[in-house]
Amino acid sequence: MRAFLYEPDAPLDVAQADALDLIVTHAPVRMSDVASLLRVDPSTATRTVAKLQQLALVDRAVDPVDARVVLAMPSEDGRCLHARVRDRANDLLSDLLDSFDAEDRERLASLMERLVAAVDARRGTLGATASAPSG
Repeated sequence: MRAFLYEPDAPLDVAQADALDLIVTHAPVRMSDVASLLRVDPSTATRTVAKLQQLALVDRAVDPVDARVVLAMPSEDGRCLHARVRDRANDLLSDLLDSFDAEDRERLASLMERLVAAVDARRGTLGATASAPSG
């Protein structure tokens, strides 16, 4: 599926795609915020963004307000790739959903809402467990 979405370019891996999406959406974004929003260790975010920079999809620069901070922003190639992949994914999903009747689409939407709520609830439970004092 990723190969289809990224064609003719080589597909990004999931971490790279998530990071590019986040950077395009929030640009310019602090590297510390990239790690936080992706819920990964800062070193993992740095490696992922460095790979995107090697692919000329992302640029990094020192924050003009605080020289200790590194900002990530999409390059023009990064913005174009992100837009193309998003458009292809939306077109594909639309085509797939066209084969569902209205009742099935409503049922699917309801189930997806339940799934997202369950994931959010689970994430909240796991977060509370991780931050709870041991004793």
